[in-house]
Amino acid sequence: MTAAESLNPESSLWHYIAVHLRKERLRRKLTLTDVAMIIGADKARVSSYEAGRLRITVPHAEALDQAWGTMIAVLRKIAVKISLDEDWAKQLWDFEDGALIIKIYFGEVVPGPAQTEDYARALVTAGRIVRDIDKAVKRRLERKKMLMEQLASMRLWLLVDERAFHLPGIPPEVMRGQAAALLELSQEASVRIVPIAALPHVGVEGDFELITTTSGAEVAYVWAQLGGRLVHDTPDWRELALRWDQIGASALTEEGSRDFLRNKLERLK
Repeated sequence: MTAAESLNPESSLWHYIAVHLRKERLRRKLTLTDVAMIIGADKARVSSYEAGRLRITVPHAEALDQAWGTMIAVLRKIAVKISLDEDWAKQLWDFEDGALIIKIYFGEVVPGPAQTEDYARALVTAGRIVRDIDKAVKRRLERKKMLMEQLASMRLWLLVDERAFHLPGIPPEVMRGQAAALLELSQEASVRIVPIAALPHVGVEGDFELITTTSGAEVAYVWAQLGGRLVHDTPDWRELALRWDQIGASALTEEGSRDFLRNKLERLK
């Protein structure tokens, strides 16, 4: 049984869209390449849409609606709305696993993939938002391990506000260990510090992540209170990508950020 054949259209509207897309293609006796030509993509992307590995984008849905007289774009819009109740965190992990490029901006704390165990534990404990602190810390470290193991084939870019180094309640020794970990990570990934002097900037509206998968899909994740949400719409993704560039324009260079971290280590002795 293929991935497309294993989808259950009754369990998810996204599955229904994938199954519907495949049935409409077969009904018209079209190949994957034929559909790829209609939407201006390659057949691998069409295959991923039909298998549910990727969610069809707005431009591609609209192109098919125009060519076939269907309402795939409408179905997609409804699916996005009702998906707000899904486990976004798990979906984020699914997109991160095997990603080609990941760019993360965090304002007031160090991004999860760069957190040390002590720093993560201090944050979770201070936040008082979970009952099982050990489980929460373990989950963060599992995600970190997955991403760190991908660095040989994945580009990781981090923008971290200087505010993350002035959190009250974080012991100096924990912050020193975190600064040392970031400095070490900067040898394998891009780590850039956004100085407090750059405030205010568009990043104050919230933390976010940009993901480019090996198939070329572009997905974003926006953090928020009570959980975040995935962004699949191309216009929204582009807006977040522009914000990333705007924040980055105010950040220190990679070497300047290393100097910042070295100075921070000296001051925390």
